[in-house]
Amino acid sequence: MVASPRARRLAPWARVFALGSLLHLTLPDFDQPGWTAPALLELAGALWLLARPSPWAFALCGASTLWPLLALRDVLTQSALLTVYAAIGVAGALGWRDALSGARLVTAATYALAALHKLNTTFFDPAYGCADHAWRQVVERMPPLGALPLPDGALPLLAVGTEAALAVAVWRRSRWMWPLGIAFHLPLTVTLAPAFAGVMFIGYAAAVPARDWVRLRRRARRHPLRLLGWGLLAGAVDAALAGGVPDGAAWLKVVAAGALLAWTLPLLRAGRPPRRSAGRAARLLAVGWVLHGLTPYVGVQYQHTAAMLSNLRIDAGCHNSLVMPESLRGADPYLRIDAASIGAGARPEREARVEATLWNIAALHTMRRNWCIPELRPIRFAGTWRGRPFEIADLCAPGWLDALPGAERWPPGFQRFQKNLLRICPTACVH
Repeated sequence: MVASPRARRLAPWARVFALGSLLHLTLPDFDQPGWTAPALLELAGALWLLARPSPWAFALCGASTLWPLLALRDVLTQSALLTVYAAIGVAGALGWRDALSGARLVTAATYALAALHKLNTTFFDPAYGCADHAWRQVVERMPPLGALPLPDGALPLLAVGTEAALAVAVWRRSRWMWPLGIAFHLPLTVTLAPAFAGVMFIGYAAAVPARDWVRLRRRARRHPLRLLGWGLLAGAVDAALAGGVPDGAAWLKVVAAGALLAWTLPLLRAGRPPRRSAGRAARLLAVGWVLHGLTPYVGVQYQHTAAMLSNLRIDAGCHNSLVMPESLRGADPYLRIDAASIGAGARPEREARVEATLWNIAALHTMRRNWCIPELRPIRFAGTWRGRPFEIADLCAPGWLDALPGAERWPPGFQRFQKNLLRICPTACVH
Protein backbone atom coordinates (compact mmCIF):
# COMPACT_ATOMS: atom_id res chain seq x y z
CA MET A 1 0.00 0.00 0.00
CA VAL A 2 1.35 3.43 -0.97
CA ALA A 3 1.62 5.84 1.96
CA SER A 4 -0.28 9.11 1.75
CA PRO A 5 1.68 12.36 1.23
CA ARG A 6 0.79 13.38 4.77
CA ALA A 7 2.18 10.13 6.20
CA ARG A 8 5.34 10.42 4.11
CA ARG A 9 5.89 13.98 5.34
CA LEU A 10 5.41 13.01 8.99
CA ALA A 11 7.23 9.67 8.91
CA PRO A 12 10.85 10.91 9.40
CA TRP A 13 9.82 13.08 12.35
CA ALA A 14 7.76 10.24 13.83
CA ARG A 15 10.81 7.97 13.74
CA VAL A 16 12.98 10.57 15.46
CA PHE A 17 10.22 10.99 18.05
CA ALA A 18 10.26 7.21 18.56
CA LEU A 19 14.03 7.19 19.05
CA GLY A 20 13.79 10.07 21.54
CA SER A 21 11.09 8.17 23.41
CA LEU A 22 13.22 5.03 23.55
CA LEU A 23 16.12 7.05 24.90
CA HIS A 24 13.78 8.58 27.49
CA LEU A 25 13.03 5.04 28.66
CA THR A 26 16.65 4.59 29.74
CA LEU A 27 16.24 7.12 32.58
CA PRO A 28 16.61 5.68 36.10
CA ASP A 29 13.14 7.02 36.93
CA PHE A 30 11.68 3.94 35.28
CA ASP A 31 13.27 1.73 37.92
CA GLN A 32 10.88 3.18 40.52
CA PRO A 33 7.74 1.36 41.67
CA GLY A 34 4.71 2.14 39.52
CA TRP A 35 6.64 3.11 36.39
CA THR A 36 6.49 -0.25 34.60
CA ALA A 37 3.10 0.30 32.98
CA PRO A 38 3.98 3.77 31.57
CA ALA A 39 7.26 2.32 30.29
CA LEU A 40 5.44 -0.46 28.44
CA LEU A 41 3.03 2.06 26.90
CA GLU A 42 5.90 4.26 25.73
CA LEU A 43 7.79 1.28 24.37
CA ALA A 44 4.75 0.05 22.43
CA GLY A 45 4.02 3.50 21.02
CA ALA A 46 7.64 4.11 20.04
CA LEU A 47 8.02 0.75 18.27
CA TRP A 48 4.75 1.37 16.43
CA LEU A 49 6.00 4.80 15.29
CA LEU A 50 9.18 3.29 13.90
CA ALA A 51 6.89 1.53 11.43
CA ARG A 52 4.43 4.31 10.61
CA PRO A 53 3.06 7.58 12.05
CA SER A 54 -0.24 6.38 13.49
CA PRO A 55 -2.27 8.76 15.69
CA TRP A 56 -2.87 5.84 18.06
CA ALA A 57 0.87 5.29 18.43
CA PHE A 58 1.40 8.95 19.28
CA ALA A 59 -1.51 8.72 21.72
CA LEU A 60 0.11 5.77 23.47
CA CYS A 61 3.35 7.74 23.87
CA GLY A 62 1.44 10.78 25.11
CA ALA A 63 -0.41 8.72 27.71
CA SER A 64 2.85 7.11 28.81
CA THR A 65 4.45 10.47 29.68
CA LEU A 66 1.32 12.19 30.98
CA TRP A 67 0.73 9.38 33.47
CA PRO A 68 3.99 9.92 35.44
CA LEU A 69 3.52 13.68 35.28
CA LEU A 70 0.10 13.53 36.91
CA ALA A 71 0.45 10.52 39.19
CA LEU A 72 4.10 9.60 39.76
CA ARG A 73 5.73 12.94 40.68
CA ASP A 74 7.70 13.19 37.42
CA VAL A 75 9.50 16.56 37.58
CA LEU A 76 11.20 16.52 34.17
CA THR A 77 10.66 19.16 31.51
CA GLN A 78 11.51 16.54 28.89
CA SER A 79 8.50 14.47 29.99
CA ALA A 80 6.19 17.46 29.56
CA LEU A 81 7.82 18.20 26.22
CA LEU A 82 7.35 14.61 25.04
CA THR A 83 3.67 14.87 25.99
CA VAL A 84 3.31 18.04 23.90
CA TYR A 85 5.17 16.45 20.98
CA ALA A 86 2.88 13.43 21.20
CA ALA A 87 -0.22 15.64 21.07
CA ILE A 88 1.27 17.40 18.04
CA GLY A 89 1.91 13.99 16.48
CA VAL A 90 -1.71 12.93 17.00
CA ALA A 91 -2.90 16.13 15.34
CA GLY A 92 -0.40 15.76 12.51
CA ALA A 93 -1.33 12.14 11.84
CA LEU A 94 -4.99 13.19 11.74
CA GLY A 95 -4.34 15.88 9.17
CA TRP A 96 -2.89 19.02 10.81
CA ARG A 97 -0.56 20.21 8.05
CA ASP A 98 1.37 22.59 10.31
CA ALA A 99 2.24 20.03 12.99
CA LEU A 100 5.97 20.16 12.33
CA SER A 101 5.96 23.95 12.64
CA GLY A 102 4.27 23.57 16.02
CA ALA A 103 6.95 21.15 17.22
CA ARG A 104 9.71 23.40 15.91
CA LEU A 105 8.38 26.52 17.62
CA VAL A 106 7.84 24.70 20.92
CA THR A 107 11.45 23.51 20.79
CA ALA A 108 12.76 26.99 20.09
CA ALA A 109 10.64 28.33 22.94
CA THR A 110 12.08 25.70 25.30
CA TYR A 111 15.61 26.92 24.64
CA ALA A 112 14.53 30.54 25.05
CA LEU A 113 12.86 29.75 28.38
CA ALA A 114 15.92 27.82 29.59
CA ALA A 115 18.11 30.84 28.81
CA LEU A 116 15.68 33.20 30.55
CA HIS A 117 15.54 31.11 33.73
CA LYS A 118 19.34 31.11 33.93
CA LEU A 119 19.43 34.89 34.13
CA ASN A 120 19.72 34.86 37.90
CA THR A 121 22.44 35.80 40.36
CA THR A 122 23.26 32.28 41.53
CA PHE A 123 23.73 30.81 38.07
CA PHE A 124 26.52 33.32 37.48
CA ASP A 125 28.19 32.52 40.81
CA PRO A 126 30.99 29.98 40.12
CA ALA A 127 30.71 28.54 43.64
CA TYR A 128 27.06 27.57 43.16
CA GLY A 129 26.15 27.83 39.47
CA CYS A 130 25.02 24.81 37.47
CA ALA A 131 27.23 25.68 34.49
CA ASP A 132 30.37 25.44 36.62
CA HIS A 133 28.97 22.35 38.37
CA ALA A 134 28.34 20.64 35.02
CA TRP A 135 31.83 21.49 33.82
CA ARG A 136 33.33 19.98 36.97
CA GLN A 137 31.40 16.80 36.18
CA VAL A 138 32.78 16.80 32.64
CA VAL A 139 36.36 17.32 33.87
CA GLU A 140 35.93 14.53 36.40
CA ARG A 141 35.02 12.23 33.53
CA MET A 142 37.67 13.64 31.16
CA PRO A 143 40.54 15.01 33.31
CA PRO A 144 42.64 16.46 30.43
CA LEU A 145 39.89 19.01 29.75
CA GLY A 146 40.67 20.60 33.10
CA ALA A 147 43.75 22.16 31.50
CA LEU A 148 41.65 24.32 29.16
CA PRO A 149 42.18 28.03 29.97
CA LEU A 150 38.61 29.16 30.59
CA PRO A 151 38.18 32.82 31.59
CA ASP A 152 36.38 33.51 34.86
CA GLY A 153 32.63 33.71 34.35
CA ALA A 154 32.82 32.30 30.82
CA LEU A 155 30.82 29.12 31.40
CA PRO A 156 27.52 30.71 32.52
CA LEU A 157 27.68 33.23 29.67
CA LEU A 158 28.49 30.46 27.22
CA ALA A 159 25.55 28.35 28.43
CA VAL A 160 23.02 31.18 28.21
CA GLY A 161 24.38 32.38 24.88
CA THR A 162 24.30 28.91 23.37
CA GLU A 163 20.73 28.29 24.46
CA ALA A 164 19.66 31.63 23.02
CA ALA A 165 21.49 30.82 19.77
CA LEU A 166 19.82 27.40 19.60
CA ALA A 167 16.41 29.02 20.10
CA VAL A 168 17.05 31.23 17.08
CA ALA A 169 18.60 28.42 15.01
CA VAL A 170 15.67 26.04 15.52
CA TRP A 171 13.13 28.80 15.00
CA ARG A 172 14.78 29.85 11.71
CA ARG A 173 15.43 26.23 10.64
CA SER A 174 19.14 26.92 10.45
CA ARG A 175 21.27 23.87 9.72
CA TRP A 176 23.77 25.15 12.30
CA MET A 177 21.43 23.82 14.98
CA TRP A 178 22.95 20.35 14.53
CA PRO A 179 26.64 21.01 15.27
CA LEU A 180 25.78 23.64 17.88
CA GLY A 181 23.21 21.41 19.57
CA ILE A 182 25.48 18.37 19.59
CA ALA A 183 28.36 20.40 21.07
CA PHE A 184 26.03 21.82 23.75
CA HIS A 185 24.20 18.64 24.73
CA LEU A 186 26.95 16.03 24.52
CA PRO A 187 28.77 17.08 27.74
CA LEU A 188 25.42 17.09 29.57
CA THR A 189 24.44 13.73 28.08
CA VAL A 190 27.47 11.99 29.56
CA THR A 191 27.07 13.67 32.96
CA LEU A 192 23.83 15.23 34.20
CA ALA A 193 21.14 14.85 31.50
CA PRO A 194 21.46 11.43 29.84
CA ALA A 195 18.28 11.61 27.72
CA PHE A 196 17.49 15.30 27.26
CA ALA A 197 19.40 15.66 23.98
CA GLY A 198 17.36 12.92 22.35
CA VAL A 199 14.14 14.68 23.31
CA MET A 200 15.32 18.07 22.06
CA PHE A 201 16.51 16.57 18.77
CA ILE A 202 12.88 15.63 18.09
CA GLY A 203 12.33 19.37 17.71
CA TYR A 204 15.37 19.70 15.47
CA ALA A 205 13.93 17.01 13.20
CA ALA A 206 10.73 19.04 12.93
CA ALA A 207 12.83 21.91 11.52
CA VAL A 208 14.48 19.81 8.78
CA PRO A 209 13.15 20.68 5.30
CA ALA A 210 11.90 17.85 3.09
CA ARG A 211 14.85 18.24 0.71
CA ASP A 212 17.28 17.83 3.58
CA TRP A 213 15.59 14.59 4.57
CA VAL A 214 16.23 13.34 1.03
CA ARG A 215 19.92 14.33 1.35
CA LEU A 216 20.22 12.67 4.76
CA ARG A 217 18.55 9.48 3.59
CA ARG A 218 20.83 9.31 0.56
CA ARG A 219 23.93 9.89 2.67
CA ALA A 220 22.93 7.19 5.19
CA ARG A 221 22.39 4.65 2.40
CA ARG A 222 25.60 5.47 0.55
CA HIS A 223 28.02 5.85 3.46
CA PRO A 224 26.84 3.82 6.48
CA LEU A 225 30.32 2.53 7.29
CA ARG A 226 31.81 6.00 6.99
CA LEU A 227 29.26 7.39 9.44
CA LEU A 228 29.93 4.50 11.81
CA GLY A 229 33.64 5.19 11.52
CA TRP A 230 33.20 8.82 12.52
CA GLY A 231 31.10 7.69 15.45
CA LEU A 232 33.75 5.21 16.58
CA LEU A 233 36.39 7.92 16.21
CA ALA A 234 34.37 10.14 18.56
CA GLY A 235 34.12 7.20 20.95
CA ALA A 236 37.87 6.64 20.77
CA VAL A 237 38.55 10.29 21.60
CA ASP A 238 36.11 10.07 24.51
CA ALA A 239 37.78 6.91 25.83
CA ALA A 240 41.23 8.46 25.50
CA LEU A 241 40.20 11.57 27.44
CA ALA A 242 38.45 9.47 30.09
CA GLY A 243 41.29 6.97 30.40
CA GLY A 244 39.02 4.14 29.33
CA VAL A 245 35.28 3.60 28.97
CA PRO A 246 33.81 4.62 32.36
CA ASP A 247 30.20 4.07 31.33
CA GLY A 248 29.26 1.89 28.40
CA ALA A 249 25.85 3.52 27.84
CA ALA A 250 27.34 7.03 27.87
CA TRP A 251 30.10 5.90 25.52
CA LEU A 252 27.55 4.59 23.02
CA LYS A 253 25.83 7.97 23.12
CA VAL A 254 29.14 9.62 22.27
CA VAL A 255 29.49 7.25 19.30
CA ALA A 256 25.95 8.11 18.21
CA ALA A 257 26.68 11.84 18.57
CA GLY A 258 29.80 11.50 16.41
CA ALA A 259 27.86 9.68 13.72
CA LEU A 260 25.02 12.22 13.92
CA LEU A 261 27.47 15.10 13.51
CA ALA A 262 29.09 13.46 10.49
CA TRP A 263 25.64 12.75 9.04
CA THR A 264 24.29 16.29 9.37
CA LEU A 265 27.42 18.41 8.88
CA PRO A 266 27.33 18.27 5.04
CA LEU A 267 23.96 20.03 5.18
CA LEU A 268 25.86 23.25 5.92
CA ARG A 269 27.00 23.28 2.28
CA ALA A 270 23.44 23.09 0.97
CA GLY A 271 22.78 26.82 1.21
CA ARG A 272 20.05 28.57 3.15
CA PRO A 273 17.01 26.43 3.95
CA PRO A 274 13.70 27.55 2.49
CA ARG A 275 11.72 29.81 4.74
CA ARG A 276 8.41 28.55 5.99
CA SER A 277 6.12 30.68 8.08
CA ALA A 278 4.17 28.92 10.81
CA GLY A 279 0.41 29.06 10.86
CA ARG A 280 -1.73 30.60 13.57
CA ALA A 281 -2.35 27.32 15.42
CA ALA A 282 1.39 26.58 15.60
CA ARG A 283 2.12 30.09 16.86
CA LEU A 284 -0.63 29.86 19.47
CA LEU A 285 0.74 26.53 20.66
CA ALA A 286 4.19 28.09 21.08
CA VAL A 287 2.73 31.05 22.96
CA GLY A 288 0.90 28.66 25.27
CA TRP A 289 4.13 26.78 25.94
CA VAL A 290 5.92 30.04 26.71
CA LEU A 291 3.19 31.10 29.13
CA HIS A 292 3.43 27.70 30.79
CA GLY A 293 7.19 28.19 31.05
CA LEU A 294 6.74 31.53 32.80
CA THR A 295 4.61 30.08 35.62
CA PRO A 296 7.48 29.99 38.15
CA TYR A 297 7.49 33.77 38.28
CA VAL A 298 3.83 33.92 39.29
CA GLY A 299 4.17 31.11 41.83
CA VAL A 300 2.00 28.54 40.02
CA GLN A 301 4.65 25.88 39.52
CA TYR A 302 8.39 25.42 39.06
CA GLN A 303 8.87 21.98 37.54
CA HIS A 304 8.23 21.14 33.86
CA THR A 305 9.03 24.73 32.79
CA ALA A 306 12.57 24.43 31.31
CA ALA A 307 14.06 25.64 34.61
CA MET A 308 16.29 22.56 34.88
CA LEU A 309 19.87 23.25 35.96
CA SER A 310 19.11 26.95 36.16
CA ASN A 311 19.66 27.75 39.88
CA LEU A 312 16.43 29.77 39.71
CA ARG A 313 14.82 30.44 43.09
CA ILE A 314 11.34 31.88 43.47
CA ASP A 315 10.84 31.44 47.24
CA ALA A 316 10.69 34.45 49.54
CA GLY A 317 14.11 35.54 50.73
CA CYS A 318 15.89 33.66 47.95
CA HIS A 319 14.26 35.10 44.82
CA ASN A 320 17.19 35.63 42.45
CA SER A 321 15.94 36.39 38.92
CA LEU A 322 17.69 39.29 37.25
CA VAL A 323 14.77 39.82 34.88
CA MET A 324 11.48 39.01 36.61
CA PRO A 325 10.61 41.00 39.77
CA GLU A 326 9.54 39.16 42.90
CA SER A 327 6.33 41.18 43.01
CA LEU A 328 4.95 39.05 40.15
CA ARG A 329 4.90 35.98 42.35
CA GLY A 330 2.57 37.12 45.11
CA ALA A 331 2.54 34.85 48.16
CA ASP A 332 5.37 32.36 48.63
CA PRO A 333 4.04 29.02 47.27
CA TYR A 334 6.29 26.87 49.47
CA LEU A 335 5.41 25.44 52.89
CA ARG A 336 7.83 26.39 55.66
CA ILE A 337 7.74 23.99 58.59
CA ASP A 338 9.24 25.74 61.60
CA ALA A 339 8.40 23.05 64.19
CA ALA A 340 8.22 19.33 63.41
CA SER A 341 7.43 16.49 65.78
CA ILE A 342 7.55 12.95 64.43
CA GLY A 343 6.45 10.20 66.79
CA ALA A 344 6.83 12.47 69.84
CA GLY A 345 10.48 13.14 69.02
CA ALA A 346 11.34 9.62 67.86
CA ARG A 347 13.14 10.87 64.75
CA PRO A 348 15.14 14.01 65.67
CA GLU A 349 17.34 13.89 62.57
CA ARG A 350 14.31 13.63 60.33
CA GLU A 351 12.64 16.49 62.17
CA ALA A 352 15.70 18.68 61.64
CA ARG A 353 15.67 17.87 57.93
CA VAL A 354 11.99 18.75 57.68
CA GLU A 355 12.58 22.12 59.32
CA ALA A 356 15.55 22.90 57.05
CA THR A 357 13.66 22.18 53.82
CA LEU A 358 10.99 23.89 51.75
CA TRP A 359 7.88 21.81 51.17
CA ASN A 360 4.77 21.68 49.01
CA ILE A 361 1.44 19.87 49.05
CA ALA A 362 2.54 17.04 46.73
CA ALA A 363 5.60 16.42 48.92
CA LEU A 364 3.37 16.14 52.00
CA HIS A 365 1.24 13.56 50.20
CA THR A 366 4.42 11.58 49.54
CA MET A 367 5.49 12.00 53.16
CA ARG A 368 2.15 10.62 54.37
CA ARG A 369 2.53 7.57 52.15
CA ASN A 370 6.09 6.86 53.29
CA TRP A 371 6.07 7.90 56.94
CA CYS A 372 2.60 7.21 58.31
CA ILE A 373 3.19 4.08 60.36
CA PRO A 374 1.84 3.58 63.91
CA GLU A 375 5.17 4.07 65.71
CA LEU A 376 5.73 7.48 64.08
CA ARG A 377 2.31 8.96 64.80
CA PRO A 378 1.40 11.66 65.40
CA ILE A 379 3.35 13.70 62.85
CA ARG A 380 2.84 17.31 63.93
CA PHE A 381 3.87 20.29 61.84
CA ALA A 382 3.59 24.02 62.46
CA GLY A 383 4.82 26.77 60.19
CA THR A 384 3.73 29.23 57.53
CA TRP A 385 2.19 28.88 54.12
CA ARG A 386 1.27 31.73 51.80
CA GLY A 387 2.27 34.13 54.54
CA ARG A 388 -0.13 32.64 57.11
CA PRO A 389 0.56 30.34 60.05
CA PHE A 390 -0.71 26.76 59.97
CA GLU A 391 -0.68 23.80 62.33
CA ILE A 392 -1.23 20.17 61.34
CA ALA A 393 -2.08 18.13 64.43
CA ASP A 394 -1.38 14.83 62.66
CA LEU A 395 -0.31 14.54 59.05
CA CYS A 396 -1.59 10.97 59.03
CA ALA A 397 -5.16 11.95 59.97
CA PRO A 398 -7.78 11.98 57.18
CA GLY A 399 -8.51 15.72 57.39
CA TRP A 400 -4.91 16.96 57.49
CA LEU A 401 -5.32 19.12 54.39
CA ASP A 402 -8.01 21.20 56.11
CA ALA A 403 -5.22 22.85 58.14
CA LEU A 404 -4.10 24.54 54.91
CA PRO A 405 -7.14 26.61 53.88
CA GLY A 406 -7.34 27.36 50.19
CA ALA A 407 -4.99 24.52 49.20
CA GLU A 408 -5.62 23.53 45.60
CA ARG A 409 -6.77 19.96 45.13
CA TRP A 410 -4.19 19.05 42.51
CA PRO A 411 -3.59 15.34 41.85
CA PRO A 412 -1.38 14.14 44.75
CA GLY A 413 1.18 12.79 42.28
CA PHE A 414 1.61 16.06 40.37
CA GLN A 415 4.88 17.63 41.56
CA ARG A 416 4.63 21.34 40.81
CA PHE A 417 7.48 22.57 42.99
CA GLN A 418 10.97 21.46 43.88
CA LYS A 419 11.53 18.79 46.47
CA ASN A 420 14.50 18.56 48.84
CA LEU A 421 15.10 22.29 48.40
CA LEU A 422 16.92 23.82 51.37
CA ARG A 423 15.54 27.02 52.88
CA ILE A 424 18.99 28.61 52.92
CA CYS A 425 20.32 30.42 49.88
CA PRO A 426 22.25 30.29 47.76
CA THR A 427 22.50 26.55 47.31
CA ALA A 428 24.56 24.62 44.79
CA CYS A 429 23.03 23.80 41.43
CA VAL A 430 19.31 23.71 42.23
CA HIS A 431 17.49 21.61 39.61
